[in-house]
Amino acid sequence: MKKTLTLEGGIEVVTHAPSPNFNPLTASAADLASNGFPAMPDDPRHRERYARLWGKIKNKFHYVEPTFQVNRDRTHGPRKRVPAEGASTSTNWCGGVINPPAGQTFDWIEGDWVVPDVSAPTQGEWYYMASWIGIDGDGSNDVFQAGVASQVNQSGTSVSKSIYPWWEWYPAGEVQITNFVVNAGDMITMVLSAKAAGATTGTVNWINTTTGATTNATLKAPSGTKLVGNCAEWIVEAPSVNGGQSALADYGEVFFTVSEAETSAGTTVNGGAGNNINMTAGGKVISDGNLITPSIIQCLYVGSKP
Repeated sequence: MKKTLTLEGGIEVVTHAPSPNFNPLTASAADLASNGFPAMPDDPRHRERYARLWGKIKNKFHYVEPTFQVNRDRTHGPRKRVPAEGASTSTNWCGGVINPPAGQTFDWIEGDWVVPDVSAPTQGEWYYMASWIGIDGDGSNDVFQAGVASQVNQSGTSVSKSIYPWWEWYPAGEVQITNFVVNAGDMITMVLSAKAAGATTGTVNWINTTTGATTNATLKAPSGTKLVGNCAEWIVEAPSVNGGQSALADYGEVFFTVSEAETSAGTTVNGGAGNNINMTAGGKVISDGNLITPSIIQCLYVGSKP
C-alpha cells in the first residue's frame, strides 16, 4: 500500500507497505517498486547477496510503517575540507569515497555495518556521531544519504544516550524515523537508489538484519536540487547541530563490510578502491578512515577517551 506524506518544511516522502507473502526474488521490476523494494541489481554478485539476505531474514521479516520527525536543528552536509590539512582529511567526514568511471554516474549504493555504541569523552557535554551511506557531497552541494545517528551525554554516573535511523537529502534537514528500532550491536543493511543523474527522487531501504524489521521511503529532493552522481561514500560523521560543528562521540570502530556502488551503466565500483578520509578537529586526527579490502572500509575513533 502506497502512502504519500508531506512533512514539516514541505519535505515530501512516499512509503510502500509490501503485500502479504511478497517475495522479492521472484517479483518483476514494477512489483519491486510498488512494494517498496529496491530494483534487482544487474551485477550477479549483488543478486546473489540479495538472495542470501532474503534467505536470512524471510522467517523474521516484518515491515514497519515508518513515522517521521523533522529535526531542524541538525544536518548531515557535504564534506568539509581543510586544504592545509591534506586531500585525505575533513572536519566532518571519516570513511571512504569513490568516483565513477569516466562518463558514468552513480545511482545505487549499498552498505552493511554493525551499529556502534557510543560514549562521551568528557563530562557534561553532548557528543554526536552518524554512520551512513550516500551519493554526492564530495564536490557537489547536495547529498542523498541515510543512516543511523547517536548522541550521548554523561554527568557523573548518569548517561543519556539515543540511537535512531534517519535520512536526508541535503540541503533539506534530517528526518528521523521514530518507530524503527535500532540498537547498538544490530547489523544494518541499507540500499539507496535513484534512476540516474538528474533524478529528483530516490528510494532508501533499511533492513535490520538482526531483528528482521524493514522499512522504506521514497524521497523528493529539495527544490532546485537533483542527483549529480559524481561520488558515493561510506561515512562516520560529526553532524552539524544548531548550525555548528558537533563534537564527535567515541564510537570505537565501524566496519562497512559491504561497500559497493553501481553506475547507471551497470558498472560496480568497490568502496575500498577509492580514497580514504580522516576526520580532524583542531588540526588533529580524531577518526581514521581505513580501506581494509576492496569492499571493506573501517572507521576508527582515535580522539580523546573518557
